[in-house]
Amino acid sequence: MYRFKYSYFILIIFLLVLELNAQTKDDKRQSILRSIYSCNFDSADSKISNYISSYPKEPQGYFLNVLSDWWKINIDRKNESLDVKLEEKVNKAVDICDELLDANPKNIDALIYKGASLGYKGLTKSLRENWLSAADDGRQALNLLDEALELAPNNKEAVLGIGIYNYFAEYIPERYQFLKPLMIIFPKGDKLKGVMQIKDAAENSKLAMYEAKYLIAYFNLQYERNFSESESYSKGLFDEFPTNPVFEKMLYNCYSGFGKFTEALDGWLKVRDKYFNKVHGFEYEAVLREADYYISLSLLKLNRLQEMEMYINECESLNNKIDKEDTSFKVFTVLMQGMRHDATGNRSKAVDYYKKVLEMKEYSGSYNEANRFLKNPYQR
Repeated sequence: MYRFKYSYFILIIFLLVLELNAQTKDDKRQSILRSIYSCNFDSADSKISNYISSYPKEPQGYFLNVLSDWWKINIDRKNESLDVKLEEKVNKAVDICDELLDANPKNIDALIYKGASLGYKGLTKSLRENWLSAADDGRQALNLLDEALELAPNNKEAVLGIGIYNYFAEYIPERYQFLKPLMIIFPKGDKLKGVMQIKDAAENSKLAMYEAKYLIAYFNLQYERNFSESESYSKGLFDEFPTNPVFEKMLYNCYSGFGKFTEALDGWLKVRDKYFNKVHGFEYEAVLREADYYISLSLLKLNRLQEMEMYINECESLNNKIDKEDTSFKVFTVLMQGMRHDATGNRSKAVDYYKKVLEMKEYSGSYNEANRFLKNPYQR
């Protein structure tokens, strides 16, 4: 009887130690995530290194290493210097996951984090318009996440990955016709189901919660033009991570899209100040260009045309410096210059700008807008 009670006591202690260890690992991962999404990368990388030293055979630490580098790229997308480093970290994560899968082909963590790591590699390739390579990484990631979801239907990290695929597999062929033939090798997507899956991960995942919320905010802002929902998620993320430039700029973009031009102006002026004060994540000329553009748009809509001149002229100069080819920023800055000149009574100058728009690459109805204002001057 004494031995039974003693053994039972030892079992309880063992279970408590297991629970405490699991909680400790979870706390460590949450601390790493908070550093990543705060864009405190020195702290994040130090914590990740310690985590990997403590758990060298577990895939989570190697995936977090990938995620950290992805966010470094995400705040400065034009800088390709980190691409090779991210790919090296993806390869290391894949190697660790493959070791685990060799021992157990149904290791759910290995399937998920191998798939997720390859997904970020593919996402980076898509930023560089390396579509074939991106598609290959995406196909491998999808197969792994599909397998993980079959084994563990309630795993929210796998749900997020499949949700991202479902959304974009339907959206991409609609938006980018030249990629349509490439999508033949993939299963059909389901945008509505994808949205539901990403929201499920946002509400119920421990490791992917912030990324899921970011994605909901992002695609509502960029693709669905649902500024109200994007604002709700962006504000929540910015309130929690006030040093993250991506979250901050998304929120101010929502204000612009929703017609809250006073709030947008206040926000983008803060971004501009952060550029000149060289705040981390804001120190790039692309950030200054973006701030100038949205400040100009806000001032145009608020009919503060004299104040607008300095910002839009600076934006036009930065466009020519940053972009060798026509971009949406370039085209709509030129269009907005025409609108400003119309609003100040300089019709001939406005017409010159509208004609220039028609000589540039078309973006999101820019030709229609230019032709409309050529026929009927822009009026505030």
